Amino acid sequence: MVAPEKNIPTIFAAFGATGDLMKRKVIPAIFHLYEQGELPTRFRIIGFSRRDWSDAEFQAFIKEVIEEHRKERISEELLAPFLALFRFQRGYFEEPKSYEELKAAFDASDREWGVCSNKLFYFSVAPEYYEMILRDIAKHKLAEACAPGEGWTHVIVEKPFGMDSKTAKSIDELLGKLFDEDQIYRIDHYLAKEMLQNILTFRFSNNLFELQWGGRMIESINIRLLEKIGVEKRGPFYDGVGAFRDVGQNHLLQMLALMAMDVPENFTAEEIQKKRAEILRALKVPTHREIKEQTFRAQYEGYREIAGVAPDSTTETYFKVRAQLEHAKWRDVPIYLESGKRLGEAQKEIVVTFRHPTPCLCPPGGSHHKNEIIIRMEPQEEILIEFWVKKPGFSFATERKEFRYLHRAPKEHVPYVEEYAKLLLDCVRGDQSLFISTDEIRAMWRFTDPILDAWERDATTLHTYVPDTKDVSNTAKV
Repeated sequence: MVAPEKNIPTIFAAFGATGDLMKRKVIPAIFHLYEQGELPTRFRIIGFSRRDWSDAEFQAFIKEVIEEHRKERISEELLAPFLALFRFQRGYFEEPKSYEELKAAFDASDREWGVCSNKLFYFSVAPEYYEMILRDIAKHKLAEACAPGEGWTHVIVEKPFGMDSKTAKSIDELLGKLFDEDQIYRIDHYLAKEMLQNILTFRFSNNLFELQWGGRMIESINIRLLEKIGVEKRGPFYDGVGAFRDVGQNHLLQMLALMAMDVPENFTAEEIQKKRAEILRALKVPTHREIKEQTFRAQYEGYREIAGVAPDSTTETYFKVRAQLEHAKWRDVPIYLESGKRLGEAQKEIVVTFRHPTPCLCPPGGSHHKNEIIIRMEPQEEILIEFWVKKPGFSFATERKEFRYLHRAPKEHVPYVEEYAKLLLDCVRGDQSLFISTDEIRAMWRFTDPILDAWERDATTLHTYVPDTKDVSNTAKV
């Protein structure tokens, strides 16, 4: 059961409640929290969508989503009380009357519970609808507390946070006019992954490497998210976004921030966000010449045949970028950011390569040994520390060994559900540690905008690669 101080009646209002994001991630995550007893005792989900549905029809939709996700029928004893949490509110984003009716639904729940409830707004909609929805939420006083000092309002915003600095700033300024920063929860679900949370623990809860963590000890950092899946049914969306906007501007840069940030004074959300932002602001903005020399992009064969993709599309499905930090600890340490679709088996990891000792106690004529730390998310969650030892015998020969920490077996992790469950629970509890601040967003776009602009002007060749292989990853030079 949820702790009493966290057990405050809460209404979760989902805009775009029947959309793909809700079906794949949010609804299964809420069910997971319900099973674990983590939701407040009085919790209600109001789905806001244009379909002409009753509560019963919406609940039937939720049941279908849960059983499809679980690949099995769920007992009525478990499912019935969960479905009772859901209500449906037919509405149109552009129609003022819809917001008046949603406000009436909020008020009805508060009267039923006899308390001013917390309100959690979640946008499962395209970014172009944000301004319309946000202004009407404010205009119709949906975000105002129903009594002084009672009930908070939190707003959950999904990536992409704009398409460039200009649009990101526009959305951010609008949010800032209507809400305080501590009310705004910008989701990058990668920050909720167990192994990314483990980065801070591995670095700051141990004294193995942190004192020398930086350019004196580290030669390079490789951050890669190589995916098995392709674009499939996301053609219209993906062709307007591309791999770099989809994962480079956000996931990879957040992973970089966790790896390079200085030790925070404490583990509050404000301090962690501040340290991540400091590193992101230290990213060197590449010149046009550097973009030509230090970036690589490619598109897999057959991509242009996907429904919704332009027949002459120049959208990248793979990229590799070399970044640098203008930071005393990290100057001259190359950081490689790499991701792509249809690259064989999934490989998602951070590889830290250490400088080899000089002089090196290595076998005569052999290569100098380098140690690595690998923090891996897929194909399994683990941390590897590579080192070298002498082989048994009369001659001086070395061999590679490794310390391996397996976090858990792959079957124990349900992708997206676990991450979204953690994020939604933190929204309810008011913990912003795993969410992105406005300072971080602006710093990330500051680095990525010049690269995207140069690519759109054909500053670099768009290569092609054979899908379902890692050939492009093995040969891309930056």
